[in-house]
Amino acid sequence: MTQVLKREFIDAFKSVRSILILLFITYVSYQSAKFFDQNQDMINQFAEESGIGTGALYTAAIAFVVLIFGFLFVFAISHDLINREIEMKTIRLLVTKTSRIQIVLGKFLGVLLFWVVTISISFAIISLITGAWFLKDYVQTMIFLFYIISFVLFISTIISKTKLTMFIGIFLGIVLPIIGLIAVYSDKWYFIPFKYLLPYNYLEGSIVMTFIPLVIGVCFISISIMLLNRKDF
Repeated sequence: MTQVLKREFIDAFKSVRSILILLFITYVSYQSAKFFDQNQDMINQFAEESGIGTGALYTAAIAFVVLIFGFLFVFAISHDLINREIEMKTIRLLVTKTSRIQIVLGKFLGVLLFWVVTISISFAIISLITGAWFLKDYVQTMIFLFYIISFVLFISTIISKTKLTMFIGIFLGIVLPIIGLIAVYSDKWYFIPFKYLLPYNYLEGSIVMTFIPLVIGVCFISISIMLLNRKDF
């Protein structure tokens, strides 16, 4: 599993798309934190009037990028996480060296580690500017990404064609944030499944509610493992 994790993590940094996404998030984090730091009076007044903590304001740019573009970014990098190996027949070599559960977990953790590094860099920049590390916002961001990566892994497992997952990834990357955010505030019955299956509804709840996307993500991973175990190569 360690070798699969290491290879997936290194391959993520070899992709031009990955580097551009990393630079984009880092740049947005730096510029927003710098702007807020230079306008302390305005930030303090807004925080006092709205009841929002200053920490949430400093990390708002990262939160916005992840909430709106998170699905699209992860799909852009990892839409072929599993089916690439199946399509190229390299899965046959992998299964002779390690178990299928370790393949799935190794690939998942490799992608997750890439995003841990990316988000940690952004929060480190904010920390250098503000002198504080906003742990709650960092944990929420990582749980949200945990959900997205596990979902992308699931899609890559059930769909065998990489070109199809690329198309579906672009579509879902645009549509899911819109549906998820609408479902949070809508009382329409047809939005209820999206309200509880997508992670947006759990971000503003209690600490326990925040970890529900983590549980759903584990379910996606478990299903992916079961599906891969049933495939013949």
